[in-house]
Formats: sequence, structure tokens, C-alpha cells
Amino acid sequence: MMIIPTYNERDNIEPLVTRIRKSAGDEPILFVDDNSPDGTAGEIHRIQQQQPNIHLTVRPGKGGYSSACRDAMKQILRENLADHIIQADADLSHPPEALPRMIELLKTYPVVIGSRYVDGGGSKNWDLRRRLLSRAGNAYARLLTGVPVHDMTAGFVGYQVEALRKIDFDGIRSEAYAFLMEIKLNLHRAGVTFYEFPIIFTERDAGKSKFSSSIMLEGIMYPLRALKERIVGRA
Repeated sequence: MMIIPTYNERDNIEPLVTRIRKSAGDEPILFVDDNSPDGTAGEIHRIQQQQPNIHLTVRPGKGGYSSACRDAMKQILRENLADHIIQADADLSHPPEALPRMIELLKTYPVVIGSRYVDGGGSKNWDLRRRLLSRAGNAYARLLTGVPVHDMTAGFVGYQVEALRKIDFDGIRSEAYAFLMEIKLNLHRAGVTFYEFPIIFTERDAGKSKFSSSIMLEGIMYPLRALKERIVGRA
């Protein structure tokens, strides 16, 4: 089952579902929409009338990316809805064409990451500054957290549900990039192993990026907090 948080992604929903269906058949999709003012939920409702296995949770306000993922994961685990969960973005930055390989790899590995920073991976429509910033940020996060993953801010991630049962979702408080790091760190501390395979990340064509200075600051601060916890833990 896929988890896709949405906020003002109306124009991306139909092409996203079309590409998922072409690549992964009737893989269930759970959209979590934060009451988007652009009518994203209405567009998902429309597609539900035409497509099987499309599910939608509409939340009353803008609760944020992290809580959308956590709430959906907890629901799937609580109700035993699937044996794997695949987290992806709605903006078509994560290639649905990689889903068959991810689903196949999840039969063997507890956590599978679609990675920009292993051989064959990369990003499209980014300038040199953003490429360097992202690569340096991921190296920084890997070094400080101690998690053996090259793409710590990857958001295209598949999990066996039994791996997710090993962590405490209520203890995860970070948002955005920091959330992506924190969940990986929690899994690593629980003894879960990772497998990275290459994808090409594509910058969005439609809609507005949710990236902000506060998201960037949290992404810088979280690895420092993780390093402090590592040092205190050794004392």
C-alpha cells in the first residue's frame, strides 16, 4: 500500500495515479490530504469513481507532512491493511516506474530506499547549487546520525510492516526532511537494515514546492540533535 500526503496537488493527482497504475497495477494508494484549498480531495474523489484501491483521508487542517505519514502508517499497522508500505510524494518527483522493483525488493529487504546517491541515481532539473547542497546535506546527515544510508532525505521509501512495528511513531516529532532522517534513525536503532537502489528524482512541473527556510533549519538541526544523543548514549 502506498502513502501519499497531499496539499494543493490537484493538477498532479491524475497523472500520478495513471503512472502508478501503468507500473504497479492495482497497488492500493492511501492519499492523506490536509484540506487542500485547491480541491485536491475533490479530484481524488473523482478518480475513486473510476479506479479501484484508491483511499482518501481528509484532515481538517494543515497538519504537515510528518504527521500525515505517521497517521497513515499507524492506521495501516493498526488495521493490518498491508504487508508493506511505500511512502512517496504527490508531485511526480519519485518515479512510479520504479515501483515494481521496489515491491520486489521488499520481499527480501525490510526497508528499501529509492536513492539519488548510489550508482545510477541522480536528480533532474536541479541546478548545480541545489545538487551540491543536497549531496553535502546528506553526507552531513549520514555522518552525524551514524545511519548507513547514502540518501538520508529520501522520501521514496518502502517498508515491510514488521520493520515499522519496531519503532514508536508517537516519539517522532520532526517534520519534512528531518522526519525522513528521524524515521531512518529510529529504524537503524531498532536493528533494521536498509537497501538502496538508484532512482532519478525529478523536480516538480506543476504545483508549488513546500520547501521553506524553517524546513531547511530543522534539517540542519536534527542531525546535531542525533549526534548529541549518540554522544550522551556512550557516556
